[in-house]
Amino acid sequence: MKKLVPYILFAVAVGVLGIIFYVDTLDMSKAAYQLPRLLIGLVMGLSVLMIIERVILLRKPAPAAAQPGTGDSNPAAPPEQRSLLRIGVFVALLVAYVMTIKPLGYFISTPLFLCAALYFLRATRLLWIVLIAVSFTVFVYLLFVLFLNLPVPMGLME
Repeated sequence: MKKLVPYILFAVAVGVLGIIFYVDTLDMSKAAYQLPRLLIGLVMGLSVLMIIERVILLRKPAPAAAQPGTGDSNPAAPPEQRSLLRIGVFVALLVAYVMTIKPLGYFISTPLFLCAALYFLRATRLLWIVLIAVSFTVFVYLLFVLFLNLPVPMGLME
């Protein structure tokens, strides 16, 4: 149960944020609230699935190589602390991203955030990380700015 607590706390935090964001959508028109509510439900559902996955993983017997004293690489911190540290760093990246959108602008802060987050998560090679970040940013520009004519925080690019 002790290994499950951080995941439950994270899911509760996501649930509270989801409720706050849902309440914010109550004043919106039907066309405006549909996507935010869909995303809120998706994120809340994924957090529940994360807990279910963790419960299933905790019920499985640990493989022999992963048990302490059986030749594990013995990193400096236990896996639970490393996971919490990684979550903390990722949350700090998210906070920094949100704080830099207005002053730097969406089209500067988004690729920087995506590169930093994907590199931190070791998602793929650096070249692919840069290509993904730039491609996503160009896609958002084409879709939201050119096609839909929606305002996007421009920051330094104004």
